[in-house]
Amino acid sequence: MPDRIAIAQVDRVRGLSGEVVVTVHADDPLRMSELSSVYLEGPGGGWQEAAILEVKRLKERAVLRLSGYDTPEKAKTLVGRELFVDRESSTPAPAGRYYAYQLIGLEARLEDGTPIGLVEEVLGQPMQDLLVIRGRGGEFLVPFVPAICTQIDVAGRTMVLRPPEGLLDLRRDEREDA
Repeated sequence: MPDRIAIAQVDRVRGLSGEVVVTVHADDPLRMSELSSVYLEGPGGGWQEAAILEVKRLKERAVLRLSGYDTPEKAKTLVGRELFVDRESSTPAPAGRYYAYQLIGLEARLEDGTPIGLVEEVLGQPMQDLLVIRGRGGEFLVPFVPAICTQIDVAGRTMVLRPPEGLLDLRRDEREDA
C-alpha cells in the first residue's frame, strides 16, 4: 500500500485570501478539520507539506486555507492537484466501507475461486463506485455493491465476487474500441 494517500482534490480558488474549494474523498468534508497538514506532490516527485489554517464546509465539499497560499494567484497553482496525508494519519473507514487505496491491488475471484483479475482503479460515481478490474479476460467495470462484492479481505488482499449473469461478458476494453 502507498505511504501517502490522496484525500482531496482542489477544484477552484475562492475569495481573496487564497482559500480553495476541494472535493474530499470521504463521506464528511469536515473530516479535513481533524488534520493539521496535508502534502502536495511536487513536479520532481518530492513532497511539500502545507499546514491547514482553516476548514469550512461548502455543501458536499470543503473550503481550505493552506499555509503558503495566501493570495488567489498562489492558490490558483493548487487547482487540479491532489492533497495527500500519511496513510497512518487517515481516519479509519466506517465498518463495511473502504477507501479506494484499500481496494486497489486486491485480487478479485469468483465464489468458486476462479481468478478474475486485480482491482486497478476505483471510479467514483453518483450511485455507487465502479471497480476497474483487469485480468486475463480483459478489463471489467464491476459495481462496488455488497450484492456483487460479497467478501473483502483487505489484509489478505482478496475480494470475492458474485456477478450477475452476463456482467463479466461486458469487457470495458471492447466497449471503448467500438
